[in-house]
Amino acid sequence: MYIKIGKKQSNLETKNITYSLNLESGHEIIDIDLINDEKILFTIKNNNKIYAVIYDIKSKNITTIEKENE
Repeated sequence: MYIKIGKKQSNLETKNITYSLNLESGHEIIDIDLINDEKILFTIKNNNKIYAVIYDIKSKNITTIEKENE
């Protein structure tokens, strides 16, 4: 995966990030957003359920955010 990170359009930095989110069968990434220079937000869909995963580039940790059923 290649992501451009930078504050100014003319000063973009490309980082090569190798990490597996270990998604189960049927789960698919539907959106990727840059939170800041160190964290990436992945929005994931499985059937009708949508959840998010935050990947920390420096520590290589992931945090899963799931919405509780109402």
